Order: sequence, then C-alpha cells, then structure tokens
Amino acid sequence: MDRPAWGMGGVVALALLSTLVLVLASCGGGDGGSGSPGGPTRTYLSAAAADPDGDTLHYQWRVTAGTIQNADAPQVVWTMPDGPGVHFAYVTVTDGRGGHTVQQYAVATDALQIPAPTPAARQFTAPAVPDTTGATARVTVDAGSPEFQPPVGSAAPAATRTVYRPDVLVEAVQQADPAVRASATTDWRGQAALPKLAAGTYDLSCTAAHDLVKRACGTLPVGVESPMVNTHALDLSAAQNLRLHGHIALADGRVCGWRDGFAGIEDAATVQLLRADGSAVTRPLRVNAYGDYALDAPVGVHEALTLQVRCGRDEARLPVPADAAGYAAGRPVERSYTLANHAPAITRVIATGPDGNVRGQMVVPETDAASNALPGPDRFLTYKGLDTRQSACRYYRAIGAAADCDAQGQPTDAISFDDWKRARHLAPYTAGNAEVRATYINRIDLNLVRRMVATQSAANDVAFYVCNHPGPSAAAPTGSEVDEVIATALADERQIACVAMDWSVTPGTNGDRPYTKFLTFGPDGRLLLSVNLDGRGEKFMPGACVACHGGAQYAGRFPALGNPSPNLGSNFLPFDTGNYLFSSVLDLTEPVQGAALKRLNELVVATQPAKATAALVQGWYASGGTQLDKAYVPPAWTVAAGQPPEAAEFYRRVIGTSCRTCHAAMRDSFDWDSQPAALLGRSHVCGGGPNLERSSSMANALITHDNLMRRAQADPTLAALMQRFLGCVGAADDPVYPRR
Repeated sequence: MDRPAWGMGGVVALALLSTLVLVLASCGGGDGGSGSPGGPTRTYLSAAAADPDGDTLHYQWRVTAGTIQNADAPQVVWTMPDGPGVHFAYVTVTDGRGGHTVQQYAVATDALQIPAPTPAARQFTAPAVPDTTGATARVTVDAGSPEFQPPVGSAAPAATRTVYRPDVLVEAVQQADPAVRASATTDWRGQAALPKLAAGTYDLSCTAAHDLVKRACGTLPVGVESPMVNTHALDLSAAQNLRLHGHIALADGRVCGWRDGFAGIEDAATVQLLRADGSAVTRPLRVNAYGDYALDAPVGVHEALTLQVRCGRDEARLPVPADAAGYAAGRPVERSYTLANHAPAITRVIATGPDGNVRGQMVVPETDAASNALPGPDRFLTYKGLDTRQSACRYYRAIGAAADCDAQGQPTDAISFDDWKRARHLAPYTAGNAEVRATYINRIDLNLVRRMVATQSAANDVAFYVCNHPGPSAAAPTGSEVDEVIATALADERQIACVAMDWSVTPGTNGDRPYTKFLTFGPDGRLLLSVNLDGRGEKFMPGACVACHGGAQYAGRFPALGNPSPNLGSNFLPFDTGNYLFSSVLDLTEPVQGAALKRLNELVVATQPAKATAALVQGWYASGGTQLDKAYVPPAWTVAAGQPPEAAEFYRRVIGTSCRTCHAAMRDSFDWDSQPAALLGRSHVCGGGPNLERSSSMANALITHDNLMRRAQADPTLAALMQRFLGCVGAADDPVYPRR
C-alpha cells in the first residue's frame, strides 16, 4: 500500500497502512468539535469520481472515529474525535448498476493537541460457559467444479472452477443423538460457520435459496478441533435434469456488486430461471463472491428457458442453450454474461481543516505490489474466518469486555484500555509487578513500530500489549529513517492502536483453565471492533487476530447468537527478531534489547502455546545467551533428516520470513517446521486451480505476500528455491476470469 501522510497539513508520511478502528460512528456531523461549529476538529472531505458510462454516482461515507455527515454527496463534514492518533475515512461510490469503488483517507489528530475524554472506570465479569467436548465447524457448500469457457477475446483455455453456493441453509444433525443439532446459512463465499458442536458425526442437509428444497449434502465429523473447510455438494437426483452454471461480470472484468461489512453494504447480481411465458422456474439466486452461480431444476427436456440476470438496475434475459438431445443432468450447461457497465473510479479524495490547509492523504496501492493482481477486499487476513460487527461484539461480551451488544452490534458499557491494564496489573497499576518492554519494527510482517509490554502476574496469568505506530516508507529504509519513526512512536505520536492479549482464567469457562483472549483499543483507549492492517478494508475481531494466532476452536466466525465459549484455541506468537528492524539509539539496539526479547519469548512459552512455537523458541536459544539464533533451521529441514542441501536455505529465506511465525501458532497439522513434505506443491501459494477460495491464499497477510514476491522477482536464487520447493515463483490466480 501507499505510505499515507498521517498528520495535519504538510506532515510527510512515514508508514505503511495499518490501523485498528472504532465501531462505526454515528451519522450526523456534530458541531465541529471542542465546543464550536468552526472548531479545530471540523474537517471537510471532498471526493472526485468519474464514471466511464456517464452514470449518476452515489456516495456513502464512514469513519473509524468521530462523526461524519453520511450524505449522498461528494462533499461532507467529518468532525474528528478529541485526542491523538490516526483515523480513517472511507467513501464508497456506486453507479446503481453494480459498479462500486472504495477509497480510504488517513488523518492524524496529534497536532490538534486536544485531550481525549477520560472514560469512567468499568469492570465486568465474563459469563461462565460450560464447555462440551467438540468444536465449531466451517462448511463450504458448492456445486462441484464444472468447466467454464473464457470470455470473448481471452486467450485463456477453458478450465474448471469450483462454484460456491451462497444463501444455503445448512443443518447438522448428530447421528448418535438427533436432538444435538445446529444450523447456519452460507455467506456470499458459500461458507457457513456452525456454532460449537459436541464431538461426533453429523448428517448435513442443505436447502438452496433458489428452490427451497432440502437435500442431503454429506456428513461432518467433529472432533476436538474445528474443521476449517469441509466442502459439500448438494445430493441431486436425476430429476434435476438442468444443471446450469455461469459467470456474471461487468465489462471491466469486475464482479457485479460489493460486500463491505464496515459500511453495511452487501450487494450482488442475481439470476433467475424463467419459462418462455415469463413465469418463474426458480427463485432469484445470488451470484457468489467470485461472480459465479450454479442452479439446478427439473425442466422439460426440450423446454424453452430464459435466464434473467439482474445487476443493480440493469437487466438482461438470456436464452438457455441445449443440444439436440435436450437438457440432461450429465450434460451441464454454461451461460455466462458480461454486462455493459464499468465500475466508477475515484480520482481524488482530499481533506482540509477550517483554515483551508490539507489534512492527511489518500491511501492507494503501490503500483508494483503483487497483491494488485489478487482481487477483492476479503482476500487477505480472512482465510480462517471473516467476522461481522455483531460477532465481534459478541466475542467482547463473552470475554467480559462489554456488558452487552445492541441490535446494530455496538457494544454497551465497554471497558477501556485503562480498565484492562488495571485488571492485568500493568503500569500504572503494577503494584510491584515486573514488566518487560521492547521496541522494534516488524518489517516483514506489518511494517509497524511496535512498543511491546508484557507481564506475568501469576502462573496462569500472562498479559501482553503492543501499541502500533507507522513504520518506514522506503523499500530499503536507512538507519536514520528507522530511528526517526521509532522516535516518533516513543513520543506517542501517530498511534494507530494498541492490541492486547491475555492468557488467563475465566471462572466457569474452559474447565477453569487459562486461555488466550484478544482486545484492540484506539488511541483514546476505547475498545475497537475492527482492524484494517493492509488497506483491503476493515476486518472484525476476533477473526482478524485468528488469521495469524490460530484458532483450533474457531471456524469461519465467532457465533453471533447464544452464549458461545470465547476460548478460540489461539496462541501467542514468538518474537522472531530476524524479521525486525531496530533503532541505532543505544538503549534500543537489538543487542541491548536481547535480554528483554528473550524474556518475551519465555513468557510466550509460559502460555503453553502450540508445540511448534515452544520448539522454535527452544531452538533459537539452544546455545545459551540472550541473542536469538537467526540462522536456526529445525532438524526436519536438514540434510541429516534426508532433505536436499537447498532445503535449509529455502527454510531460512521463505518459511522463516513469510510463513513460520503464523504457522508455528497453528494446529499441529500446519506445523511446517516438523513436516516439510506438507508444504510441497501447495496450491495455497501457487494458485491456478479450480478451488478459488484456496488458490493463492498464502501468504494470507498482504504485506508479507508482497514482500516475498518482490524479493523473488529481484533475486534469481530465491526464485529458483521457490520453484524447487513450491512449484512456482508467483501466484497464478484464476486462469479464466483473472479480474473477478
């Protein structure tokens, strides 16, 4: 992503985008802040957009803090929040015909020097949740992988692609006890997140939206860990003799519609099967996130049929083709269509203060980023799940961070950062409790200046928090650039957010054993529901953390109903200094901070993390001392274990930089440190296959993905290692519709 200018007019940007944001602020512009309509917090936002088809454009505005006039207009007023920090505005522009585009804008309020209000102290007790043996489950419902023809003018060959089915009601019934059951509806990616189920085998039934017929769709084994993805096709009879599928796209290759959970937008094209007289054979069916659809129906073998396609106010009726033998279940029919519409473009967003000076800057992708070729806001940090405002609030309620949630998913009586520190015995509430501190830049991962603080107040109570600030903007930053951004962070300026984790006991939950919890707090100390770490849109808690910290008891999203257990089965991450940058200031150099970083890793091990994490920390410090061994290679990757000589170098340069930190925190089956063979030929990295959800999904962090691809393009030796062990150098995305 671009390095935005975070501050008030003229302040130069020094960071890669990464922010944690507040729950959607109320609409209505306020009074300018700080007591007067022309107060210093009043900011004027203006967007310039154009539509290649000459359509009338509509605007929707959202902000991460403060209030905004959410008017359908290109100019609005944003009343900035009191207090310091980096804040974001989003404008979504639509053309009414399925074309959407979104632009972000970043502003820091440090220069206003208006203190944030001090919230009243609060303390809540998390509700007890007696756990049963079992797990949540994520079920993906598809229509198999039929063949698609490329669009007219494309040189791509025909290829198969898995068609995921949205809006399917999935019901799971335990075979041993039919009273044990649960249900959920698939989202526009075809995924349904089932709440925690007792261990056992479940029969699945699926009711598709286009005909409301309940059909068997396989079985689901549930053990002690959450099945991440179980793909189930509907059990269709021969009577469903029409099997129709296709791809609906705009003229620029984009998918019709958009999903933006933060803005409350969920819009998609629909298809409906009609008879010659216009009567309906099926109900309207929503096209999925990849622009695909699949429907089935019992029809006359030679019946004249029409497919009605709707995208916004555009509509088309297409004859459904059949060969001379007519429609038959064994001969699927493709009917794809390209709408004569292009998405609008936002050419500029600008913000000014009451004095007319520019505040902040647009956030736009870097022109050479490999991630630009991978479409969709939900592409990164979502492979393990995608939460909603409601599920994020329910998670906070479950861990005692909020008293309750209102109908919109807003937390009521939420704790503040100060409240959390008081409960975990962190400064200024240590009462003699020792803290460990370190400051560094996690350059390869998120490129943030991280001010890390940790403590252990009891054998079963470990707490960490990290306050994040923008890192250096240059691809190869100089020592002075590193020193400058770290100095800015230590002055507590341009703070993005603080992320807190604790490993502690909630009485009545998890058998009174400690488990890992996540919280995020804004620069003013308020509890936040969502996070944008890579410029691809807001991702809600806890899924945004589970993406890297793992979640053996999390699959798809946190349940938004009932009283679910907040134990996600997540882990603390080790501190991998080989991927960090450090200041040259004496007290902040890597050697001087070595003892503190080792102690932080020891505290991670004290939380009883995944076996791979504990083994990694042990290997780093096997020779003693306080300095981490950056050349460490696990025994399974050495020649002694039967690996080729290049394996150790591949591990250091690819696994160690782009995979290890997260995979060490995952369940044992994802532990690549001890299972090198599990990595080879991973379609998750290389892509190009029919399973679009899996294709090119790793590295699942955008910055890590771009860093690896950029290094491979510049280094033939690294490229050769990737080709040898992965089977590719870059991500090969969907070969038929590459711009979905």
